[in-house]
Amino acid sequence: MLNYLKRLSEFSILKDVSWYTLSQIFIQSAAFFSAIIVTRYLGPINLGLYGFVQSYVATTLTVVSGVDFYFTWKIAKSDNFFRDIQEAMGYKLSINILFSILGIGSAWAVLPADVAFMVTIMLAPMFLSSFNVFSFYALAKNKAKLISIIYVISSITIFLTKLGLVFIKAPLYAFVIVAAIDMLLTGTILTLYFLRDKEWEGVISTLKIPSFFKSVTFLYSVKSSILALVCWQLLQRVDQLLLATISNAYNLGIYVSAVKIAEVPNFLAGVLSSALISRMAYVAVNNDDKSKGNLRKIMFSYLGVGSLIALMIVVFAPLAVHILYGARFAESIPVLQAYALSIPGMYMNYFFLGMYGARDRQHHQVGIFGAAVLVNVILIYVLTPMYGLVGTAFATVVAYSFSALLFYINLDNKKHHGTN
Repeated sequence: MLNYLKRLSEFSILKDVSWYTLSQIFIQSAAFFSAIIVTRYLGPINLGLYGFVQSYVATTLTVVSGVDFYFTWKIAKSDNFFRDIQEAMGYKLSINILFSILGIGSAWAVLPADVAFMVTIMLAPMFLSSFNVFSFYALAKNKAKLISIIYVISSITIFLTKLGLVFIKAPLYAFVIVAAIDMLLTGTILTLYFLRDKEWEGVISTLKIPSFFKSVTFLYSVKSSILALVCWQLLQRVDQLLLATISNAYNLGIYVSAVKIAEVPNFLAGVLSSALISRMAYVAVNNDDKSKGNLRKIMFSYLGVGSLIALMIVVFAPLAVHILYGARFAESIPVLQAYALSIPGMYMNYFFLGMYGARDRQHHQVGIFGAAVLVNVILIYVLTPMYGLVGTAFATVVAYSFSALLFYINLDNKKHHGTN
């Protein structure tokens, strides 16, 4: 038995999953305690502004996330890493610069000057994130240990920096600067690591940046994959973005504090995806009875884990808020309990995101996520004036459940199976 376990531990895929899982547990723990410390220090109003700026920037860069998704898989299947990494870096530079300019310009046009300035702080250096393409190469070469260690180093650095800012009673702008650094740090370390090898020096010295027009043409050519991720990211953030337009910074801070607690366990969905990805890839493209049975088992694994987490948060929300945030955030307790009900739907959406992606049905993801965003927007405007922040949270619960239901109904649509 011991020999069997030893041989089992030697499989590289299990080692990779273990490294990713352990690093994610560490990273999420550091992020969680960091969020608690920063939340208690900033208070509801500053936290509301801080959360809005991060949501605005993340929404502005959702297209870049789609580009990352495309090149991750292209580099993973590449027969010429140098060529494809250089192409990815060039397009990312062009697209990052384009969307940073658009994001900064729109921020100064529609947002208060102090908020627009914080958006500028975060978006101005985002062109440097283009160098994170080396992380795609590290994934393709199964360098799980390297990636995990660098992620842990980055999380420790950011955590200690935020702790120092709280200790010296730094202003809100300092935390925004650290948030910008946080988006760049891991990719920068990986880039410096790989550039030690002389064979990669030519990637930078011979780099050609495509024109904005060529970049937009490229985006159009991979529109289904990008739009699917854009709609998914928007579904996760539209509540906070809209709440900023119909409420005040204090209420937004209360809402954000509840969301931060509810989102902590979501990394388990990523761990599930890593652990089950080989099975999902197989059952996604096979239609026999055994595959259908395995698909149901995987699906109920996601639903079961999400439901258990939701139940625990609903029960322990009062204790969690008082211990983590203190009396100033007592109003977030019912919001957290309502928002926690969205977790099962969130987990199911993670499952269907992978399943539909494996079947090359990104166009269905666009339609379903887009419809869910529309439902969320309508319900936020209807329920928030009636029930306050609990209404906003419940609108998100309905939106996640709605998209998960549509994915489930459409999962075995044979007419569109295997199309793109």
